Amino acid sequence: LESSLLTQPWASVRFGDSTFLAKVCFRDTGYILLISDLSSVWYESTDTEAVGQRSKELNKRLTVHVSSFLNHLCNLMCPLLAGQPGATTSFSCHRSPSGLRLHVKSELSGLPFYWDFHCCPAPLEMV
Repeated sequence: LESSLLTQPWASVRFGDSTFLAKVCFRDTGYILLISDLSSVWYESTDTEAVGQRSKELNKRLTVHVSSFLNHLCNLMCPLLAGQPGATTSFSCHRSPSGLRLHVKSELSGLPFYWDFHCCPAPLEMV
């Protein structure tokens, strides 16, 4: 995933009053997200087990396969990075000393869908 992320272009995204550069790579085995405000860089890399666990915590009413969650996240993030966020999707961002959390609210199969990207400071070699 990390090598695939290197080939992805950076995209400018806005969450509230803050502008970031971001890139993401989704695969059947998980995803990796890299986001920066040009003074700090954060990332999250997850596998299917972590996605499955988080999806159960955040979306108790949804019972779909992990691949469906990954596909839905890709369908939410890729238009955002292309400058065309979905009309029914909202994003919010919360910074803390330990990292950055990107919260997503949307719908999946007619039910509310929530996701939190838990990003920690990126190691220097990744940057």
